Amino acid sequence: MRHPSTPDPALDRRLVTLPPVITLSAQQQRGVHCVFCGTPLRTGAVRDLGPQLTEAHGSAVHWFPRSCLPCPKEQACL
Repeated sequence: MRHPSTPDPALDRRLVTLPPVITLSAQQQRGVHCVFCGTPLRTGAVRDLGPQLTEAHGSAVHWFPRSCLPCPKEQACL
């Protein structure tokens, strides 16, 4: 059992299934809004899911998904 003051263990972002980038808004692709629920994100209340690489028009493109910390939609994607 973990002590209440101990932060939750870091989410293994390799286990998270991200939505297809083509279905996301520009704000979700840039990490301004939650990649799962679309909520605008505030500094300090986000989970960085790491830079991702995708293909767009024959070129490799980076995108930067982030999620809100308590996002229930993210938990459904684990």
